[in-house]
Amino acid sequence: MAEVLVWFLTIEILGVLAFPLAFLLFRRLPDRGYSLTKPVALVLSSYLLWVAGLTRLIPNSQLTIIAILVLAALVSSWLLRRNWPEIRSFLRAEARTLLIIEGVFLAFFLLWAALISEFPAINHTEKPMDFAFLNAVLQSRFFPPEDPWLAGHPISYYYFGHFMMASLTQLTHIPPAVGYNLSLALIPALVAAGAFGLVYNLIRLTGGGRGAAVGFGLLAPALLLLIGNLEGVLEFIHLRGWGGEGFWQWVGIKGLEGTGSGPSGLFPDQNWWWWRATRVIDTLEAGRSLDYTITEFPFFSFLLGDLHPHMMSLPFLILVLSLGLNTLRSEEPLGLGWLLRHPVESLAIALFLGALAFINIWDFPVYAGILGLALLLKAYGDESSPTAGEARYALARAAWRAAITLLPIVILAVVLFLPFYRDLSSQASGILPVGSAATRPFLFLVVMGVFLLLGLSFLLRQLAGLSRPEPEDAPSIVVLIIVALTPYLLWAAFALVLTAFTQGLLPAWQLVGTRLLWLLPGLLIFGLAGFSALQRIRLNRNPVLAFPLFLLMVSFYLLTGAELFFVMDFFGNRMNTMFKVYYQSWLLLALVGAYGLYFWHSRKPLRRVSLRAGHWAWTGLVALLLVVSLYYPVGAALDRSGLFSSRHTLADNTLNGQDYLQKSSPGEYAALQWLREQQAAGSIVEAVGDDYSDYGRVSASTGRATLLGWKGHEHQWRGSTELFEGREEAVAQIYQSQDPARVRQLLASYNVRYVYLGSRERAKYGASSLERFPDMFETVFEQDGVIIYEFIR
Repeated sequence: MAEVLVWFLTIEILGVLAFPLAFLLFRRLPDRGYSLTKPVALVLSSYLLWVAGLTRLIPNSQLTIIAILVLAALVSSWLLRRNWPEIRSFLRAEARTLLIIEGVFLAFFLLWAALISEFPAINHTEKPMDFAFLNAVLQSRFFPPEDPWLAGHPISYYYFGHFMMASLTQLTHIPPAVGYNLSLALIPALVAAGAFGLVYNLIRLTGGGRGAAVGFGLLAPALLLLIGNLEGVLEFIHLRGWGGEGFWQWVGIKGLEGTGSGPSGLFPDQNWWWWRATRVIDTLEAGRSLDYTITEFPFFSFLLGDLHPHMMSLPFLILVLSLGLNTLRSEEPLGLGWLLRHPVESLAIALFLGALAFINIWDFPVYAGILGLALLLKAYGDESSPTAGEARYALARAAWRAAITLLPIVILAVVLFLPFYRDLSSQASGILPVGSAATRPFLFLVVMGVFLLLGLSFLLRQLAGLSRPEPEDAPSIVVLIIVALTPYLLWAAFALVLTAFTQGLLPAWQLVGTRLLWLLPGLLIFGLAGFSALQRIRLNRNPVLAFPLFLLMVSFYLLTGAELFFVMDFFGNRMNTMFKVYYQSWLLLALVGAYGLYFWHSRKPLRRVSLRAGHWAWTGLVALLLVVSLYYPVGAALDRSGLFSSRHTLADNTLNGQDYLQKSSPGEYAALQWLREQQAAGSIVEAVGDDYSDYGRVSASTGRATLLGWKGHEHQWRGSTELFEGREEAVAQIYQSQDPARVRQLLASYNVRYVYLGSRERAKYGASSLERFPDMFETVFEQDGVIIYEFIR
């Protein structure tokens, strides 16, 4: 497909343009940021386009994007010429590594492009919403883009990921329905290259050779993108008919009730059986969910095909993590002076950190905290204190230096994206404690068992490089205990009062005690990882090793925190909190796991026979879990694509996400194409119906705003129905009213230009035509029963 080649070459050119800047920005990392050049280019070019459009002087167009890239090329050429001797030496020394990075990127891009071509339709789950945002950006002459499902109002959502993909679509002049699916193929390729680069850099910085760094670096994208959780094992066991009804009732996963049918194949044949793996953690009572949660992981996200913020943010999260590692390697002390001496680096950190909120706002506080921890580790390493008395205040001084460095960066990160915050409403209404329905340990192991084993093994194995706690470590230990226990103590206070009031004192104490026992392993991992990181920094014992240790620490702090508090939102439960926390933790633990495998492999062989036996037992267990973790992605990919079905044929493969519509409803497809090509401003009217249905398709497919699209989504994005009250009724009146004055008044008040009449409008409103008002409408498109009327003002 020509579009695949054009898309690939375009993103490669963007990466080349960004390389000289990345080379300078990531000068403390072995790969000099080469694995991150494409995300860097996407953020920089899209940010400049967004700011230009906000001025309402420079239009959103292909010409504007080309002008931005020409400017980037001039800057890049200047940086290249100025640093050519150093760049040339780097390219010669690291040529093989750079080719491997490109190979990883290309392999994942082609893999997902091929897979997506098997199921390209943009017609289910959140795809129409994501397609609507992408088209809204493409349709906008200036910014912010108009909400395609609420005419007259800007988008109230974090849409920068859609913006970046739209800018690529516009630059390449590829049809949006194809650009959507190419974006789905691009994101995992960016993630794979970035994950490889980060683990490669960690291994090189902690003493590993290039061969080991490449070999174990390749495990990072595999762990992050290619494995599933252990629910697949349960699917296989259930499929074989193993386990009685009591066992499956204890497992407690909806859809795995009773006993299986017995041997009938290698994979389940239920429609979308692979959906269950993301709805594992639940508390069932008589088959009813008390704690319904979502625990997606990247393979599922890409297989499902929703171009959603949590998935699009992944490569940019790795970019911010790499900035943290790069800063940790700085030789100069932190503080305001560091910011002034490194203005470009400081601005870049603020820009890329701030972009996270615009891509997926849930990531911003977490990664601001991770960046703060990296700065703390760096500042703590700068505090060389020879005596215990001086060391007592070393951590406090380091915290102060980290804070005065981080605060201006965070402020600037917000300021750079203020127009986004201005238009953003929120459904979040506070933070509440988690009740008695919390995660069962068994179900946690189903979701995170592989990463728990890898992380814990790395943590325990690296203890040999530490010293016993000394007086100088006392401040670190105290701080870690306070940070670890404070959320639990706050939760326990709430839980005691609320449970004692409703159920009695004894159940309250039982709840508090049980929850502590469940959280204790995670809190111990948090504390031990934090202590290890800080002592390694203090003693200068392979201090870069502190980086994966604090990623492990953050992961388990997030996971334990999700058992204590949740963000109260439209759903009224912890579903969204678990969704975001587990997705963030999957990324962090996959990176730690890949590095942990290297660390375990690189240590000296154990001498005692019993320890060697344990080593091989551990190796066998890890290998077994990794192999069985592949059952899910293989089976899910085969089921989703239908590769081995009798109906499958490669001739049907396409990346056009609306090819299904072209075949089933050619009149509607042609109407959408016609609307997309019209330049005249104005909103459209189409039928209003339920979320996750065909309603809202016209606006979603064209980017032209309609009076009201998916009502439930608008309610979630804006936290109330105030802005669209009366709009559904107005649409019905436009199609049904016999009063020309009323219809004209409604059309004018909503700045309507086109009224769409198709099968959905006829089914819902009984509308046959709008020709009853010949002085008000002109037929501008008609094909196969689909009519588009233009409002005559």
